Amino acid sequence: MKSAEAFIEALEQGLSPVDALYSLPDYEPHYIDRIPVEVYRAALRNGWRFFPVSPSAHFAVKHTQVLQATNNLRQLKRWAQQRANWALATGPNSGVFVFKVDGGEGLTSLLDLCGDDWSWLDTLRSMAGEKRFIFFAWPAGRKQVSNRQQIGEHLCVLGEGDCLLVPPSRELDGPQHTYLNPQAAVVAAPAWLLDRVFEPADTVDPSRPIPLRSAGRDTCSNAVAAEAAHD
Repeated sequence: MKSAEAFIEALEQGLSPVDALYSLPDYEPHYIDRIPVEVYRAALRNGWRFFPVSPSAHFAVKHTQVLQATNNLRQLKRWAQQRANWALATGPNSGVFVFKVDGGEGLTSLLDLCGDDWSWLDTLRSMAGEKRFIFFAWPAGRKQVSNRQQIGEHLCVLGEGDCLLVPPSRELDGPQHTYLNPQAAVVAAPAWLLDRVFEPADTVDPSRPIPLRSAGRDTCSNAVAAEAAHD
């Protein structure tokens, strides 16, 4: 039985869409109509915007490619035919930003920053090799501080104009992205992080355009496939 069939059967049994997704057996393929379950669920439940990335390419993602990200399931289904990796466009359009912790040095920096506040463990988190990614809800009424991507040693924030490979994608050098706590919600960031990343709410200029940064190897190191925008 394919995942799509198992999903429909679970819905017919009265389960909610989220519960139906979680009910899929472990041996089922990670596709619903060829969209990975992880991407399908996040687009449907969280409104996250995704775009496909060629698993064999090794170039920086262009701004226009980040801008084409969508949560439209019909478009995602067309892209899924390529069986590509998937990237999340972070920022206010997806309503999420990501705190990236790079290896043991990054964890040490994180522990120095957070003090006794362990609330970051309560939100959705993923990993790829030694890298950890902590997802937070984009704060309403706040703008990201310009050029504040690196906020500590081996720590950076992926926000406006950035992107990141997400489960079940695989990095070019091998590690696969997986969620550490897939049933966790995406919660608000703690104050110690918000104050380092975002301007105070009363300084926001709604007319200011969102800056776009090219993504480096540690975020979306692969290029979006040239044919990704086409049916």
